[in-house]
Amino acid sequence: MKRFRFLILSILLVACASVAFATDFAVIVHPSNATKAISLADLGKILREKTTNWPSGRGITVVIRDPNSPAMKFLIEKAMGGTAEDGKAILNEERRKPAASVIFVPTDEDIVKAVETNPTAIGIVDVYNITSGVKVIRIDDKQPFDPGYALKGH
Repeated sequence: MKRFRFLILSILLVACASVAFATDFAVIVHPSNATKAISLADLGKILREKTTNWPSGRGITVVIRDPNSPAMKFLIEKAMGGTAEDGKAILNEERRKPAASVIFVPTDEDIVKAVETNPTAIGIVDVYNITSGVKVIRIDDKQPFDPGYALKGH
């Protein structure tokens, strides 16, 4: 009986831990940005700096957490395709460029602040860090919490 209780308790702890670490991400832009939606593939191109301008012609500034942070692993794999290590290598290479359009910040709150003050910025944050000072854009025509949303954590 003790083993059975221990097993049940262990399963519950693992389930709770999984839920605690699940994160849903949102892609945010400045409210003045006319972009309302992009595809996951286009987000990957922006992160890899294959796409460097908004449709308006203005340059894109990417504001993200350090690529070595645990929160970025899922995003790198999902949006950039390939492994987290490949994505980290690309993003860390951008870090060394003097005029790189990728800005690394330590927290989601810093991402939100940077996007709020920069009309050309795009950021990716946990949905629970969104403020009224930013606009959430759809990914593959879905919003966070929609079934099938691409940046839904596990």
